[in-house]
Amino acid sequence: MPDTTSLQRPIENAFPGFEPLTANYLYCPNQFFDVCLPHCSRGTVRIVAYLLRETLGWLDKQGNPRRQDISASYSDLIRHAGVSRGAIGPALQQAVQLRFIECQQTAQAKAAGVSGQSAIYRLRWSTRGEYVTDPNLFDGFYAGEGYRTPVPNRFFDRVIPIESLSVIKVVGAVMRQTIGYQNQFEGRRQTCPLSYRRLQQFTNLSDRATLAQAIRHAQQVGYIDCVQAGEFAADKSQQQTASYAVRWLTSAASRDIGSKTRPEVDQSKIPTRNGSETPPANRFKNPTSKEKTISNDSKQQVAATECVRLLTNAGLDEFTARKLWQQRGSEVVRQQLDGLDARQPSANRVGMLRKAIEENWPAPAAVLQRELQRQRREQHREQAKRDQQQAAQVNQLKQERTNRKQRLLREWGSADSHQRQCWLDEAIEQEPSESLKTILQRQGIETDAPAVQVLDVIAEERQLPPVTMHAERARDHDLLAVTEGDFVSGQPAGQLTGHRS
Repeated sequence: MPDTTSLQRPIENAFPGFEPLTANYLYCPNQFFDVCLPHCSRGTVRIVAYLLRETLGWLDKQGNPRRQDISASYSDLIRHAGVSRGAIGPALQQAVQLRFIECQQTAQAKAAGVSGQSAIYRLRWSTRGEYVTDPNLFDGFYAGEGYRTPVPNRFFDRVIPIESLSVIKVVGAVMRQTIGYQNQFEGRRQTCPLSYRRLQQFTNLSDRATLAQAIRHAQQVGYIDCVQAGEFAADKSQQQTASYAVRWLTSAASRDIGSKTRPEVDQSKIPTRNGSETPPANRFKNPTSKEKTISNDSKQQVAATECVRLLTNAGLDEFTARKLWQQRGSEVVRQQLDGLDARQPSANRVGMLRKAIEENWPAPAAVLQRELQRQRREQHREQAKRDQQQAAQVNQLKQERTNRKQRLLREWGSADSHQRQCWLDEAIEQEPSESLKTILQRQGIETDAPAVQVLDVIAEERQLPPVTMHAERARDHDLLAVTEGDFVSGQPAGQLTGHRS
């Protein structure tokens, strides 16, 4: 049954909006949205979110978690994570089985002579160095650079502990599809078109009624806004997908989401649970009085965007990807990406790619061999194309010659004996070869298929194209040699002595 607990409650104390991404947020692994939310129970989602909040919400000056082993008593999980007592055991078990968390110390009840102890859990981090979204392949959160989203703390403190799983999924989907994406200018989306089908795929909610109710509840409470309503029409070109956005506090409306400017007050010195002590390195760029100049060359912008996309897909964070592109350019980036698999990286694939681009390594032998084979295949394709074109020209010339011959044969067939004799006499007179003259005289005028010499005479008199093509009329000498299939008395003319060329 769909979880609709919070959907049944009357809406009280409308949510004013999330704080802007200048403070009071944590960098959440994207796999929480891509793997945990769609595939886990509400209790598991709440426990994993609680550990993320407790671990990544408290950082030291180097941007590292102050503590990773989190003591979790039942009372803590009930009070802070919002998990009911009966659901804690199964939720913890599922979180461990699906490899989101690890148990460092099991709980022990207090007994005579034995002091009780709380269970200690920690987030599980993958050592594979590969970002995965398949729950069957998931073995811990991705620990490399990138694949993080700045998520307001109130999503963990307000939405997840009290809302139904369907509402959590909807709000999480909107966050993932908006602020979870960063463009080439380091700005984050503020809105995103999300169809029901796409939301169903992302949230793994198969029941459209539950999804619709969750969207409506999230809007009524104030977690998200529908900035553009969808439109359905019989003509698909006129259909429009609804667009949603995270609802921010009024003070955030005039600011760009994902601004690169730090707040005036140093948040690292504010001792509050609602923010990390120090933002990790490279979260936001230092303030500068010089505005970033955007190139007017649209082609260069497109190339930069594509290269950054390829590098981030390979595992690099966006800042490093853009820096590498600026240092080496699109050609070097693509060459090193093409040659990465041929180098057979085993331990640190991303590190090897970064070093190869920085130092512009020469292409591996396997890549050079593959390129040589590609060039040979291209040469063969070009040659086959030329052969095909030449064959088409030959066939066209043959067909034209056949059509001319058939027309002249019709002229011969419709002529009387006197006209035929005149044409034959003219052909004999023009023929320089004595042997061919003899053959023409022997053929006579009673035949239905006169020699080409006679047909050429007819063509000249009727001002029609001749059957044979003389060298001065030919467009291509090689094609002329192929198409000069002139016949005299049923034999190829080229086999007769003195045949005209």
